Amino acid sequence: MIVADSHEFIELYRGDKDLRMGMEMCKLDPSVRFVSFAPDKLSPNDRAHFRLDYLADVGLPELPDRMEVRLLPSASLRFASKESGGIVALSPGYSRAIRNLKPDIIMENPFSWLTPRSYQTHWAARRLRVPIVYYDPGDDIPISRKHALMSFWETPVVRYASAIITYNEAGRLRFMRKYGYPEDRIHVIPKPVDIKACRSEEDASELRRSWGAVDETIVIGYLGRLASYKGSQILLNVARNALGDPRLGAVRFVFIGGALGSQETEATYRLANTYVTGMVDRNAIPVMLAACDVLVFPNFTNPGGFPTAVAEAMAVGKPIIAGIGRRRDLVPLEDGETALLVEPGDESSLTEALVSLASDAALRRRLGENVAAFAEKEMAYPKVAADYLDILREAVEESSTSRRNRS
Repeated sequence: MIVADSHEFIELYRGDKDLRMGMEMCKLDPSVRFVSFAPDKLSPNDRAHFRLDYLADVGLPELPDRMEVRLLPSASLRFASKESGGIVALSPGYSRAIRNLKPDIIMENPFSWLTPRSYQTHWAARRLRVPIVYYDPGDDIPISRKHALMSFWETPVVRYASAIITYNEAGRLRFMRKYGYPEDRIHVIPKPVDIKACRSEEDASELRRSWGAVDETIVIGYLGRLASYKGSQILLNVARNALGDPRLGAVRFVFIGGALGSQETEATYRLANTYVTGMVDRNAIPVMLAACDVLVFPNFTNPGGFPTAVAEAMAVGKPIIAGIGRRRDLVPLEDGETALLVEPGDESSLTEALVSLASDAALRRRLGENVAAFAEKEMAYPKVAADYLDILREAVEESSTSRRNRS
């Protein structure tokens, strides 16, 4: 089975996650040949991180046999701010490259609205008479008047897809409501994560001391870019108020990340009870997560989604405070079982959740063990890749049967 994989950009500043699914599929099934297509230029985030312009200059991770990445000449087009991901890639040669490959199936990671690439994929697939499977990150973008207008052209393209894989219930509902896509062809599979890579075996005690923590200190970690839409300012305000709150006197707040592609500045986050790492090497993240006692995600409802940082926190098995409120359709977390859920942007409820965890070691341990068990069972790459392969094989078989019946 030849699988063509379509990306708006392949991003490497957070590791190999944009390539990992293909790598796992090739390991699981010797009959799979996996070819990823991507623009030759780096995404805005990668350009800021690596200070380079082209993907080839950064270098790709080692790929397994039967997997390759084909970089296509491209130009970038901005339609909104970089912070909101408002840049798309134009690769005129993409359609021809797909047709020349003659894949059995095309996988595509679409934007929340369809970019030129999705239309190229659609027409190439129709010409080759092969199926498309979308794999969607589950971002819950409000359907504005512009989105509603564009859905007139997008709907027949989306409905051509044989199946849709999405990380959460929010993604499933978006495809049903926006495009009238059949519910029985949508598969909700949690975001995959490298369990082993996320769990560090290093001694984190020296790192904790470098952050200003002593033995009795409870380290509250925030993992991600310092950006208002991610809620980092909310946790900063809680940290500022904690300076006068004796219940949080033994707490230190550590912001793991920098202001990459953001309008924030790291200096703003430096208080007497905080530590800011700045942008860190991907390989340093596991030991930093191990050094934290609690991980906080103050708001990931603007827009809603299933952030990679949350998946990594689940894999590590740390107690999580998640600012999702009633948006239980975003991530597979259960209040009081695998996390403490608070209202997004509510500093008071976030503070009370922090007080509960800081004062209760048994609660921290129980939440951490439960969320780690869920990640191991449902989110490990080999398990998720096997689920994806089943969906791809079914789509290829249905397409082949349909062609035979028409002939």
